[in-house]
Amino acid sequence: MNKVEVMRDISDRYETCSRAMNERQRRHWAAGEALKLGRGGITLVSQALRISPNTIKRGMMEIASGESADADNRIRKRGGGRKPKT
Repeated sequence: MNKVEVMRDISDRYETCSRAMNERQRRHWAAGEALKLGRGGITLVSQALRISPNTIKRGMMEIASGESADADNRIRKRGGGRKPKT
């Protein structure tokens, strides 16, 4: 398979399952794909999915540290978002 076919394959698989995943799960999925590809995997996955390579690297670090995708059922840290006007 050449580079274009690999990128198309990754993109197609991502489109079929991405709507059912949250941010962390998407990050872990992309990291797993990059790890499977080996050298140059981060770049290929990044280009295929149009996401930052830093996002994929963060997913790799989370996987390496053993952090599960369902840890605490929170995606973002507490206290984030807009503060009340009052």
